[in-house]
Amino acid sequence: MDWEELYIKYSDAVHNYIFLIVGNQETAEDLTHDTFVKVKHSLERYRGDASHKTWLFKIARNCTYDFLRRKRLIQFIPFTSANIEDPQLSPAAYLNYKESTQDLYNAIKKLKLVYQEVIILRYIHELSIEETAVILNWSISKVKNKTFIAMKKLKAEMLSKEETKWITSIKKNINN
Repeated sequence: MDWEELYIKYSDAVHNYIFLIVGNQETAEDLTHDTFVKVKHSLERYRGDASHKTWLFKIARNCTYDFLRRKRLIQFIPFTSANIEDPQLSPAAYLNYKESTQDLYNAIKKLKLVYQEVIILRYIHELSIEETAVILNWSISKVKNKTFIAMKKLKAEMLSKEETKWITSIKKNINN
């Protein structure tokens, strides 16, 4: 695959991945550009040990972390473009969907960065355990372990959020 084909096929996914980490559209665009410049310069050295997608995500991760180290920022911002309107949903169902999606991303945001990253790669970008291991430079068993822990912590965070909503609802009803 040549550089242009890689760009056409993967630039949106790379941009979305970077955006999830940096939370700024303009920065994500700049880092996506930087990623593909590095890809262009290193394409001849691509050995094929991993898929093109895995290789690109690893380069994107390195570019992003270099940026974060320079800026001393580590954050996660919810992926807002995932909230795509479904014309089949009723207005009430759509609002409920958007609220629960936002709750999910807010809960992910509260996790440690390693847990955020493994959830983003495995469940949002649907990468395999092997691809995730290559991108994060982890062993397969570490990916499995961190994924298990991340999902357990995410579930606890979501349950905590539901309990808080329930308690708030009860307090409103008592006060009315």
